[in-house]
Amino acid sequence: MIIDFRVQVPKPDRVGTRTDYMKRYLDIFDLSAVSYSLPQLLSLLDAAGIDRAVMQAEWSSGDYREENDQVAEIARKHPDRFVGFASVNASDGLIAVNELKRSVETLGLRGLNVQPFASRLYANDKKFYPLYYKCLEYGIPVAIHTGINYSNDRTIDYGRPIYVDEVACDFPGLKIIMNHGGWPWVHESVAIARKHRSVYIEIGGIAPKYVAAENAGWDILLRFANNLLQDQILFATDSMIPFDRAVNEAKSLPLKPEVLAKFLGGNAQELIRSFSK
Repeated sequence: MIIDFRVQVPKPDRVGTRTDYMKRYLDIFDLSAVSYSLPQLLSLLDAAGIDRAVMQAEWSSGDYREENDQVAEIARKHPDRFVGFASVNASDGLIAVNELKRSVETLGLRGLNVQPFASRLYANDKKFYPLYYKCLEYGIPVAIHTGINYSNDRTIDYGRPIYVDEVACDFPGLKIIMNHGGWPWVHESVAIARKHRSVYIEIGGIAPKYVAAENAGWDILLRFANNLLQDQILFATDSMIPFDRAVNEAKSLPLKPEVLAKFLGGNAQELIRSFSK
């Protein structure tokens, strides 16, 4: 089974939906190639051999409640295909906490996705802590954007994985997914995952061939993925890389066959099972 641990809400015109501070993404990614309707998304997943996907709402601006509603509706219609994660802006305080409560208790979403750089916060900012506490209470994971952001008006330091270490220390047992693997600080991601068994590394938004490329900054992840971290790595596209291309490139990574099976779906299946009981 192949599981994509992060796809985005279907948008036929993803280019036109970029907020001003994220326009730089248009220069780096061909978002027209990943603009689709729900029927198109299902067809693309089928063509790539992807059996299930975690659809993560992603707040960058606007009303995150609307996107949470969209994710929940898709997950309800296709429960065997999608698992839904909510998104909020931690700067909204109690409003964000109440939206997480609504998303889980009313909408049936099974995780939370936060983007510290979008809120101009660090992952260990105490504004996130009520949200982390609720995730721990519900027994659901939190996915945290780590690594570079391409917005020209805010520092990439918001995405350093090192800040996730404090979160994992303060919330033992909370399942944390470090989205994007924390590049260019992959060594920090690996160290934190080695330290905390409850922390996972996924590579959404990264073409897998670059993970194996020489001097691309991912070599330490591949080294540990083949042994100590083999149960803590997750395949994801973030809908930024065409699904069939991502799967084909992932299958060519220098991973042991049993580790590749875990990376492409086994670990995600176990993680989903842990919060779907």
